[in-house]
Amino acid sequence: MSITVSLASLNEQPEASAFIFSDVAETERQLQMQDFLKTINDGGADQYQILIAREAGNLLGVGVLIFTDSTTACLWPPFTQRSDCADAILQEMAQRIDRSGISIGQSLLDPNQLNLRRQLTQNGFPHLTNLLFMRHPLTNLPELTFLQEQQIEPVRFDPAQNRQRFLKLIDQTHQSSHDCPALNQIRSAEESLESHRSSGDSDQLYWYLFQKEGIDLGIILLSEHQDDQIWEVVYMGVAPEQRGNGFGADMIRFGLREAAAHDQSAMILAVDYKNSYAIKIYEQLGFVRQNTLSVHARLRSQFPEKKPEIN
Repeated sequence: MSITVSLASLNEQPEASAFIFSDVAETERQLQMQDFLKTINDGGADQYQILIAREAGNLLGVGVLIFTDSTTACLWPPFTQRSDCADAILQEMAQRIDRSGISIGQSLLDPNQLNLRRQLTQNGFPHLTNLLFMRHPLTNLPELTFLQEQQIEPVRFDPAQNRQRFLKLIDQTHQSSHDCPALNQIRSAEESLESHRSSGDSDQLYWYLFQKEGIDLGIILLSEHQDDQIWEVVYMGVAPEQRGNGFGADMIRFGLREAAAHDQSAMILAVDYKNSYAIKIYEQLGFVRQNTLSVHARLRSQFPEKKPEIN
């Protein structure tokens, strides 16, 4: 018998949910299943895709593919005890990502999950990089003296007034970047901005560029996570010709001050583990290392004929 993988119908979703949470304690299982199915159905079939693998009618495995925006998808590694079933689900996910034309389909894993990581690599999701997650408790905040002395001005994002300036600055800051440089080769500034917009709950409310005497220096995109009362640095970059002048550190200082002024409990960020220069600056500013996750990803550079349009 061969394994078939298909999109779970509405009637099959409860069975798939029960399969996913089968190892959860019975007292919690039903609640987690209900929350999961509510999230799936609130998001819609285009955003959340539950893939089920069957053999001779029997359910062998389940995978979840989430299209977070028009450029990015996240996948849950398959829930199954059989490697051939996991292979079939991952290969179906790869095909769906290819057809969608998005920039990246990714999964974040514990670096020690070697077998699962190997399986992802073998099925079209090779290791891209490791991300170091850091957190600032918003205590002992650094001063903003440099910004004030240099008369550097933060400018809030306004889609009607300065969207093109933000796009141009994102393009500039991508040049020679040490943070996941592979991503900068496969998506445009427009796509990058769209991806950042979907992070958190605040949309574009806390996006800033920084200028001095009409010259744009850098950009920081902040996002609020309301349930956790936390702000996140979803992107920060300095124009190549402005690097080495301390502007990046001061943009982070500005963000920390803004988060504290909005009564947040902490600020978080993720940085490429190879970017030792940025990590050193973050630690000097009071960020503490939390954990590291491995990124396995399928990039659009593997199928360059796909060129999505952002509406």
